[in-house]
Amino acid sequence: MSAVKPIAALLLSLLLGCSGGASASGTDANDIDPNNPDPTNPDPNNPDPNNPDPNNPDPNNPMPNALCPAGAGGITVAGDKRFLFGMNYAWVDFGADFGGIASWGQSGVSSRAGEHAKNLETMRANGAGAVRWWMMPDFRGDGVVFDGSDKPSGLGGTMTKDLEEALRIADEADTYLMLCLFSFDAFFPTRDVGGQKIRGISPIVRDASSRAMLIDNVIRPLAKVVKSSAYAHRVVAWDVINEPEWAMMGSNPYGDPNYDPMSGIDPVTHEQMETFVYEVTKALHEETDSPVTVGSAAVKWANAWKNVGIDFYQPHVYDWIDQYWPYDNPPSVYGLDDKPVVIGEFPVEGLSSASLGTMLETLYQVGYAGAMPWDFHLAGSHDWTTMSAFAAKHECGGVMNTNPDPPEECVDVPPDNMYTCEQQAGWGKCNEPWMQGFCLETCGKCM
Repeated sequence: MSAVKPIAALLLSLLLGCSGGASASGTDANDIDPNNPDPTNPDPNNPDPNNPDPNNPDPNNPMPNALCPAGAGGITVAGDKRFLFGMNYAWVDFGADFGGIASWGQSGVSSRAGEHAKNLETMRANGAGAVRWWMMPDFRGDGVVFDGSDKPSGLGGTMTKDLEEALRIADEADTYLMLCLFSFDAFFPTRDVGGQKIRGISPIVRDASSRAMLIDNVIRPLAKVVKSSAYAHRVVAWDVINEPEWAMMGSNPYGDPNYDPMSGIDPVTHEQMETFVYEVTKALHEETDSPVTVGSAAVKWANAWKNVGIDFYQPHVYDWIDQYWPYDNPPSVYGLDDKPVVIGEFPVEGLSSASLGTMLETLYQVGYAGAMPWDFHLAGSHDWTTMSAFAAKHECGGVMNTNPDPPEECVDVPPDNMYTCEQQAGWGKCNEPWMQGFCLETCGKCM
């Protein structure tokens, strides 16, 4: 027994030494790591061990760190008001990025994730916190399946996989997506191009039952793919249709100028397009939490989309527009004062009246909610530097590349398969707004 007492005393003294008081070094013996006062949290730089992002106090509501703080105007993203500074990616393969075109050997995002990820990372590194990406500019792709009556019956090809992968790589690049569903290009009549049947959307837009099939079999399933994704918050907005005015005819019931549809288009009336946009917008609001917009061709038709339920306006600006509706007027001058206004397209090199840098700063200061130049494939090193400088000045977040490499790919494809690049250039069409992003080599616009 006498041998046990010293051992017990020793153990007792050790126990007491561990239960309070200061150690010989002056640190708290209860604190295993003297550099971390909270032993329950292995990361002293992150006060909440349940939240891996110390910059975001609510892990269930990701903060849009990639987006710029709002200037004189902004849109609400994840509870914060932000300036939607981004860029038009547009596409790598027109109509194939989402769904693919197997007969043409064109794969969707899921088969080319590395390439797309690199492009998103390039845009993000140069300040673009949001990317406008076209999904179904027309129905040439395999992403939408049609029945024997040419009515949409569901999603096909690799559409679902491509959308899921686009969300994943957007999260990886810390950027946000504005997914543009349709474009005026879809209103060309049904035709066969290279063995691929490209169905026109005009008959669908005009017919209530066909619209319902498009919404129930295509729009809602796409929205549900996003809603079920762990990266659903990466969809900053849905763009129902790009520049629908070019596929419209007749008068505008709200006092705007009459419509002048693009040659060769099978146009619809304002009422028909308005109904289509309203119904798609309503479905998107029912299925997802992301705001909805329309990529309007110009503030020439400023009142066209005031009654379709969209969350913010998104007019486009090119030189022909700026001559009559200057970009540097506040949105209120054009009667757009009831919702935020994002300039969704303008030349990446700037307008004849203003450089890219001047445009960005002006739009930020006079009340616009965002700016997204057109487009990634046209941007040169000077444009990247300008974008980076703007993002850095306004603390848009992320590491800004002040000396980036220009895109490697020089795209030399025509806007459609009716005319070649050589023909378009020969007719002097290289600088038309609808030629942006096309025939770069033929038109001498490659870097």
